[in-house]
Amino acid sequence: MNCDNLTALVVHYLVFGSLPAVDKHLRPKFAYGKRIHDNCERRGHFDAGQYVEKWGDEGHRLGWCLYKMGCKGPETFHNCPTLRFNDGLSWPVMAGHGCVGCAEPGFMDTMAPFYRRLPAVPGFGVESTATKLGLKVLGVSAAVFGVHGIINLFRNRNVIGEVESEHLDNENRES
Repeated sequence: MNCDNLTALVVHYLVFGSLPAVDKHLRPKFAYGKRIHDNCERRGHFDAGQYVEKWGDEGHRLGWCLYKMGCKGPETFHNCPTLRFNDGLSWPVMAGHGCVGCAEPGFMDTMAPFYRRLPAVPGFGVESTATKLGLKVLGVSAAVFGVHGIINLFRNRNVIGEVESEHLDNENRES
């Protein structure tokens, strides 16, 4: 815990006479309530699929996402990107190193090895692009509409038969 969070915890207790809201690990939510990944300055690159592939590559120099280099920000809850270290000067991700997840309980066992990416990040999947996601949505929508059409065809087959026979009767009368 950094000094700012500890000070905030003490001040909250002195002012309100109670501890602040806590998460499932009994940590104060004001410090551990948000995922590092959601407040990271490199998040836009994650969403765009721009990742550092090797330390010192072009993406690393341009400040791209460090997920593939082992960053644990998608699974770590803390306010590091907001408060930063050294009186707010910087923090590891800003300096070009991925988050190691040190704020998580048992991080040495659950987040190691530090330079290997997490196996599965919740959401659509890190490797998905907008095109892939759009094609999946299109495919599912087409399947749903196709099934809907077939069900309606079977459900209304008597009505269709009546309309067809009426139409044929009208044609026969006119001839």
